[in-house]
Amino acid sequence: MNLDPRVGPVLIDGAMGTALQAAGLPASDLPERWLLERPAAVAAIHAAHASAGASLLLTCTFNVASPRFAAARLGASAPRLCAAAVALAREAAPGARVAGALGPVGLARPGGTAPSAERLRAPFERPIEALAEAGADLVWLESQYDWREASSALAAAVTVGLPVALTFTLLERDGRWFAPDGTPGEALLTRAARFTRGGAGDGRVVAVGVNCVPAGPALTALAAWARTTLPVPFIAKPSPGLPGAILPPGKFAQAVAPAVAAGARLVGGCCGASADHLAALAAMLYPSEARG
Repeated sequence: MNLDPRVGPVLIDGAMGTALQAAGLPASDLPERWLLERPAAVAAIHAAHASAGASLLLTCTFNVASPRFAAARLGASAPRLCAAAVALAREAAPGARVAGALGPVGLARPGGTAPSAERLRAPFERPIEALAEAGADLVWLESQYDWREASSALAAAVTVGLPVALTFTLLERDGRWFAPDGTPGEALLTRAARFTRGGAGDGRVVAVGVNCVPAGPALTALAAWARTTLPVPFIAKPSPGLPGAILPPGKFAQAVAPAVAAGARLVGGCCGASADHLAALAAMLYPSEARG
């Protein structure tokens, strides 16, 4: 995948969890359950996002590394579900790149003593290996909020030899972004973008950014800062909102457009973002194609 910042932006997919809930998944259940029980529903969402213009799809594996996955007793191992998730995305959208996605495990909590780096890293190791073995094009670590956990996840990810992307979910305060422990978003993004283990066969961080944050002036300012400061492209995957307060597709694209103009190179939608939201983003990102 070409992530050269001189090349036009890449459209990432929208939300999987809220889309499956709209299709009948109970809000208390994990989306990963449907990888085997209702795979056609998962595939349909991937296909809809690709048809709307997304060229990078995230696998339905957000919870696989977390304690919630083990507690849910889904009747299948993490490697089996990771393999199914990659295959479903690949089959649903043959022309798209597939990112093996994992969310946080939540073992590091703000203000608390974190487990050792080895314990923080361990939950990520087998799922990342399984996603790589299943043929994912890159590893995608999202919704991170604590550097101790994020760095441990990165340490696990770079060893499989695939490109790695990482996004933080941050809190906005006075026009800037912070982790729950007060760490500025700029510091987190800088550390992530420069993370490396080195060595033959190791992967590398190819993009960093934010997800599940609101679009607006603060996101635009962060994108502008990233364009002039970070050595890798900036990811903007904001949320249009949760059910009952979701921005319409056109307004969502209008809200994201300034961040793209400021320098965001990988753009998509998080919770609440449907195929219609992606189509609006595609029309904004690729206006000549929309006219043609």
